[in-house]
Amino acid sequence: MSYLVLARKWRPQLFEDVVGQKHVTKTLQNAIIGNRVPHALLFTGTKGVGKTSVARILAKALNCQDGPTPAPCNQCQLCKDISAGVSIDVLEIDGASNTGVDDVRELRENVRYLPSKGSHKVYIIDEVHMLSNSAFNALLKTLEEPPEHVVFIFATTEPHKIPPTILSRCQRYDFKRIPTRDILAHLKLIVSDEKVQISDKGLALIAREAEGSMRDAQSILDQAISFAGKDISYDEIVEILGIIDRKLFYETSLSIIEKKPQRCLDIIEDVYNYGYDIKEFYKGLLEQFRNLVVAKVTENPSRLIDLPDSEIEDLATQGALVGTDEIQYLFRILTNSEEEIIRSSNPRLVMEMTLVRMAHTRPLLSIDDILCKIDNLERKLSNLNNEGNAAAYMPLEKPQFSNPSSQTAAITEIEHLEDTDDTQPSKAKSGIKGGDTKETWLNLIGFVRKKRPLLAAILELGHLINMDNGKIDIELEKNSVFMDSINEPQNKKDLADIFREFFQREMALNISVIVPNSDSASIVKKNSKGYDEVRKLGEEALNNPIVQDAINIFGGKVTEIKTKQA
Repeated sequence: MSYLVLARKWRPQLFEDVVGQKHVTKTLQNAIIGNRVPHALLFTGTKGVGKTSVARILAKALNCQDGPTPAPCNQCQLCKDISAGVSIDVLEIDGASNTGVDDVRELRENVRYLPSKGSHKVYIIDEVHMLSNSAFNALLKTLEEPPEHVVFIFATTEPHKIPPTILSRCQRYDFKRIPTRDILAHLKLIVSDEKVQISDKGLALIAREAEGSMRDAQSILDQAISFAGKDISYDEIVEILGIIDRKLFYETSLSIIEKKPQRCLDIIEDVYNYGYDIKEFYKGLLEQFRNLVVAKVTENPSRLIDLPDSEIEDLATQGALVGTDEIQYLFRILTNSEEEIIRSSNPRLVMEMTLVRMAHTRPLLSIDDILCKIDNLERKLSNLNNEGNAAAYMPLEKPQFSNPSSQTAAITEIEHLEDTDDTQPSKAKSGIKGGDTKETWLNLIGFVRKKRPLLAAILELGHLINMDNGKIDIELEKNSVFMDSINEPQNKKDLADIFREFFQREMALNISVIVPNSDSASIVKKNSKGYDEVRKLGEEALNNPIVQDAINIFGGKVTEIKTKQA
């Protein structure tokens, strides 16, 4: 006896055996019980979802010796003949090979005759949409008023190609794609009965690749058994199907989320070496990020993600590592690259650069978080302004300074918006006295401002004492906020480089610490009344924790400090 493939061996024989089409089988059973079976039925749906199988079961239910019954016995000769496809009362016609009007005319002649053994004559026309227009027209009258003993069952994958005049004469039943989890459960039943050893992961891969078709899933399993015998590994199934292992998609999305561009490139290298199509990998990765969003925002993702429960749990775990907005942003990067990847003569390069860009994206703050931070910051700054206004009305006293002690200074980040026009580097004389020194100092500050505005702001807060013999002497207050970071190497190096560029030679910066109650020999001083007190207020405002928080949150810097006057 010839081998019977799994798709035929496990073909459903009862309505209860049909997987994933309860909405159809339940309706037909109730119609049989209530004696309301229509004379023409149209079964629509993709391949391998049970259209022809249900048509045969319905034919048995109508012709069974115990029938009409919603549960045919499958033991009587009538049921056995219909199951074997040899019943003369149940005719299966291939619409693709019997498309002409002559074939329909022959059918019209035969419908007049009573069934030979059963109670009904059933015509099952598969792929009915392949009939010609003239054949459909020839069928219209018979379909509208058939003999009482005749039932027409049409099956098609493309109902839109059937004329409306035919559709209006049929009771339509739409077969759904079978959910992956239902296919998986049925495959487990098959391998258990067939004594085949295969992991749930391998069966899940077969179920997913069947894309809702039970027949395709059974055919793939049959092929796997022929290839590997009774003990089948996951890798062997991947090899048989020639598909991209889904673990590559999970690894890629995880590498992007964890900001590991090197791992992304390694995965593309593996995809290329395995011989997989980069464009198919792109489509799979696009679906992966879609599934991440669905798993993150829905309470029951299994309803929208046709994957095994174990993979849905993996999606939820991975999605918990990143925000929804960031996943959507990464998805948008992928979709924006679609045309380049599909049309490129070298899609691998485009795919690599796309993944590197995705892996380098910075974490995104949600709009709600940003608005909340801005609101809190505005309240704090409002309080700070109120404190500053109170300080502005305090009487100002000019302090005295004395006892300078030499110490290397550091620079705090503060930038002034004003610019000095005459700030081009020039050869400085070894000795600069009086007014020339003051002018050179102001030009130097303007030049520094173009390079490092924050350093220029610090120099402006100091008092120039001397600029001669390859060195610059300035004074800063002992308690100045800038003294805390005076020894930062990078700031000293930057100033030395800028001085060298301006003076065209080496110039050393010597910063002295001055304490209250002493006179200063400063060449360049601020002459405005209360300047020192205002400067102190500026330093305090700059060092305020709220201001520092604002700088950290928005990545900005202070450009100007103003005090409100009465």
